[in-house]
Amino acid sequence: MNKLFATLLLATTCYLGAPWWRIGLGAGPTPSDYQTLVSAERAFSAFTSAHGIKAGFTRFLADEALVIVKGRYQLGKPLFEQMPVQPGVLSWQPHYARLAASGDFGYTTGPFEVRPHTATDVPVGFGHFTSVWRKTSTGEWKVVADVGITHPAPGQPSEASLLTPPAVRKAAPADTAARRQELLAAEENLGRLAAAQSLQAAYKAVLPASPTVRLYRSGSLPYVGAAATTFAAAQTQPATFSDAKAVVAASGDLGFTYGYAQLQDKKGPFLRIWQRGAKNAWQLVHEVLDVH
Repeated sequence: MNKLFATLLLATTCYLGAPWWRIGLGAGPTPSDYQTLVSAERAFSAFTSAHGIKAGFTRFLADEALVIVKGRYQLGKPLFEQMPVQPGVLSWQPHYARLAASGDFGYTTGPFEVRPHTATDVPVGFGHFTSVWRKTSTGEWKVVADVGITHPAPGQPSEASLLTPPAVRKAAPADTAARRQELLAAEENLGRLAAAQSLQAAYKAVLPASPTVRLYRSGSLPYVGAAATTFAAAQTQPATFSDAKAVVAASGDLGFTYGYAQLQDKKGPFLRIWQRGAKNAWQLVHEVLDVH
């Protein structure tokens, strides 16, 4: 589930557009690039809290942005444009962000809360969002995918904020078509291992040992770092994944895949974010699995 589902609590690809990944590359991402991404997420939250859910999402979603509605990916902007204005306050904050070497593609994640009427109300819903962003030719950040999970109220802060600008990396043009096929191959291999053996085997092949790795599951607080590694090792059940699609940054080092999952009798969408590692292998760094 995503922030859209959170808005529904208050009341009760797809085509990925023009080839924005062909925008010319600069020297690589800088701390300033990183801060503009984090600032865009914060501005999205602040604007939504001040002006309402309909206005906020209509303003910050790209025309091709994907959201999840009733377990299916849909174009999000038309949904919010047609949505009636509803009472309630949705607020969130980024706790982690990552940029591609091209500086024009990245993602943010962190906790969100839902309040029924005003910002002073007691929260009635909790979760974690994942937003994938792309920078337009005019330098504006837009959301191209917004997904997430809902979970019980955390008894304490569920994770520390790790908003640290990356070191400057040199950005080199990549054959994005080839990198996209490589990423799809990595996704398909994960699916084969998960179906033939187990999710544990699939994760073992692609999940790095990193304090920033995140695995999100509906109904549970995020598994981060060592907790994600421990959780992955315990997933002995098989799973199947279908209809996978992939998008990569202009630099070919960061991308995401999305589609649908089935774990035993549970079904729902997934979104995975991948980083191309030092050995030119795609590694899974972030996963949202919203099955019920």
